[in-house]
Amino acid sequence: MRAQIEIGRDSHGAAVQIDVEELLATRLLVQGNSGSGKSHLLRRLLEQSAPWVQQCVIDPEGDFVTLADRFGHQVVDAARTETELTRIAGRVRQHRVSVVLNLEGLDVEQQMRAAAAFLGGMFDADRDHWYPVLVVVD
Repeated sequence: MRAQIEIGRDSHGAAVQIDVEELLATRLLVQGNSGSGKSHLLRRLLEQSAPWVQQCVIDPEGDFVTLADRFGHQVVDAARTETELTRIAGRVRQHRVSVVLNLEGLDVEQQMRAAAAFLGGMFDADRDHWYPVLVVVD
């Protein structure tokens, strides 16, 4: 896969691009102060890469559920048992579905447990179902 995605412009107006294959082979940390544009950058990254790669978005505030309307992501409400979230995550891997795990409305401890159960289910999926996936935690 040689897909370049544009994530913005530099100070001279030139396009800043990231290679999707390189992104999948490495790790990326987006860090900054509140209001600095982290979520905007993540949304841009997700929107631009949606046609090429399965995505799993861990969304504590419900900011990314709109990806379902535009790109067909399935929204999973995290107000479920840990067993259910683990099972759903395995099916997400099996069927290569892009998903947003909506943690909105849960307290912080519940969010942590739900995210851990979901990600655990993704990691524990049968190796036959391991395809490239972009995991984003906002």
